[in-house]
Amino acid sequence: MKSKIPTFKGKSFNCPNCGAFSHMDWQKLHIGNTFNISLYWESRCSCCNKSSLWRVTVYRTMPVVAGIEKNKNARIDQSAELLYPDIGSTPLPANDMPDDVKDDYIEAANIFSNSPRGSAALLRLALQKLCVHLGEKGKDINTDIRSLAKKETIPPSLIRVADTVRLTGNNAVHPGKMSDEDRDYVASKMFSLINLIVVKGITEPKEIEELYEMTPEGPRKAAEERDAESKISK
Repeated sequence: MKSKIPTFKGKSFNCPNCGAFSHMDWQKLHIGNTFNISLYWESRCSCCNKSSLWRVTVYRTMPVVAGIEKNKNARIDQSAELLYPDIGSTPLPANDMPDDVKDDYIEAANIFSNSPRGSAALLRLALQKLCVHLGEKGKDINTDIRSLAKKETIPPSLIRVADTVRLTGNNAVHPGKMSDEDRDYVASKMFSLINLIVVKGITEPKEIEELYEMTPEGPRKAAEERDAESKISK
């Protein structure tokens, strides 16, 4: 399932806090009776119950001709920018990303524009945790990525991606040794790399298993027997 980016007054999208595709409840923020003066809105996720803060950027006014407000204008808010959490241009976390990995991923997205160094460090931690979820030790990214590729948990081509992001091979760099250019590049590409590993290592196997479980029991058992015989013959 593709992610749906947060949009002003959108009924449902991937929450910038928890990443889940969820219904959003909207409320205009105001102080006292100055309802129409406020330029801020709150969207609350029905999944994690956390709020996001939006600031109106485009609006239009129209006269209100009834009641005591006849000399004032009503404002219709048309567009707004997401202020918090500040996910910027980073991709939303993949739907099946484990919660502890997602926490680091979202925190990295929130600080990316202000601290690429901190973002890169958090993403490395998230990737290590993800490797543990996929059965690796989580101590060395280079070793874990190559092991996952060897076991075909992820495509071998992802090793090349990790190499270009300077996480593995001879190009691997470490947080304390990265230049400013390294930090910007590593952090910006790691968001997509982590999502790819989640999709290939978690989402696709889960979808295949769900599809397999939908097949009739007879063909399933026959396929399992053939698979077992094949392993014995090897």
